[in-house]
Amino acid sequence: MSKSGLFDGFENVSSEQWRAQMASELKNKTFESLCWTSPEGIEVAPFYHADKAHSLRVPHRSNQWKIVEHIEFTEVNSTSQFISKAIKGGADAIYLGGSYAFDEALDLLNLFADQNIYWYIQVPCFADCLYKVDQLTETLQSRLYLGLDPLGHLAKTGIWYNNQSVDLELVKSRLQTSTQYLNQISIDVGLYQNAGANMVEQLALGLSHVNEYLNLTEGTSQLTSVVFEVAVGSDYFFEIAKIRALRWLWESLTKGLGMGHLSCHILAKTTERNKTIFDYNSNLLRSTTECMSAVIGEADAIVNLPYDFQYHYPNDFAQRIARNQLLILKKESYFQAVSNPADGSYYIDNLTRKLAEAALSLFKKIEHRGGFLQGIESGFIQSLIFSSAAEEQQSFDQSDKVLIGANIFVNDREQMTSNIERLRSGTNQDENLMSIRPSRLAASIEFSRMAKEK
Repeated sequence: MSKSGLFDGFENVSSEQWRAQMASELKNKTFESLCWTSPEGIEVAPFYHADKAHSLRVPHRSNQWKIVEHIEFTEVNSTSQFISKAIKGGADAIYLGGSYAFDEALDLLNLFADQNIYWYIQVPCFADCLYKVDQLTETLQSRLYLGLDPLGHLAKTGIWYNNQSVDLELVKSRLQTSTQYLNQISIDVGLYQNAGANMVEQLALGLSHVNEYLNLTEGTSQLTSVVFEVAVGSDYFFEIAKIRALRWLWESLTKGLGMGHLSCHILAKTTERNKTIFDYNSNLLRSTTECMSAVIGEADAIVNLPYDFQYHYPNDFAQRIARNQLLILKKESYFQAVSNPADGSYYIDNLTRKLAEAALSLFKKIEHRGGFLQGIESGFIQSLIFSSAAEEQQSFDQSDKVLIGANIFVNDREQMTSNIERLRSGTNQDENLMSIRPSRLAASIEFSRMAKEK
């Protein structure tokens, strides 16, 4: 059916006419009373219109998004069993998490060398580890996303792998060498989200983080792509806009540096910050909307952490449910059918532009103060994140920020102590005081509840 002339019988209505109509129907309320301001300082209006639209030209991902299964490493045999089930169950890629010796990671890769599967592995910034990964077959190299990020290691732990000079020299050498890998470096933006940074701070820190690496090369880089690992929260539309803004910011940075068109690969992971131990099934609902935001924001690959990730060891049921959430979105709900799903939404375009502009302004401020590394060493970046985290924690403690089953609609009869196998709540008291520490909003209140259980 042709759509030609479909709307000819309707008059065009301007935003001012819509606003006047709303004012006439609001009675005792004003238009301004319907506006609100996000924690990032972004004002959100009750409606958006074409005649006020100022969108950014956001690059699109190059192909369909991948379902990535997070496999927590235990030991080679049991971990390989989880990987086999993930591949058979529909996963496109494996994200190897947890603590493991690098040789063990390589053993796993070689076990599945004949499988058409992509890999995300953390690569310690040691010369022998980098040498070993270079000895992999070209087939494995071409399916491998390297988690090489000594600056991220410094931010998370407060220490270098070797020392600043050696670590950065190793990265510089790799950036000046052409490789078969899908990327040369990886930027862990998710650390900042899980530690409590707001979205503008996440974007600005991610940009400053990668710029520190780009400054090493002095125009001689063989860089072809960067992996940005982002954590996605439950603020649905803002998270969509955040991912789009990150892609725009990366393109703007590389063009501004005269590096031409360099792609970035965005790996989105469901956040740990808003997950709860009590009323844990609510985590399934939270992670579903987070995965939807990641798809619509056009992440290249998505990791859905299991609903019991905070308190259980890896298990078949939770892994399968997490994978199936993504499979349902992709195969049953057809979330893969449209390559640019957010285009045309004036609201999302507005959020994308405002987040990008605010992040760019903060990025310039960080660079003016000496850049990412200087910001970590001086404590400026940690202070920035901790301040936002404290504000968000206060909002949760006062029940302004709601987590169902944690700070409202609490099931007082629920007990969890006997179900706890491990606790991943990131207080991290043993780490360097200058490290950026992930933490869950509900951790304190949940520990208090468990302490009172009989």
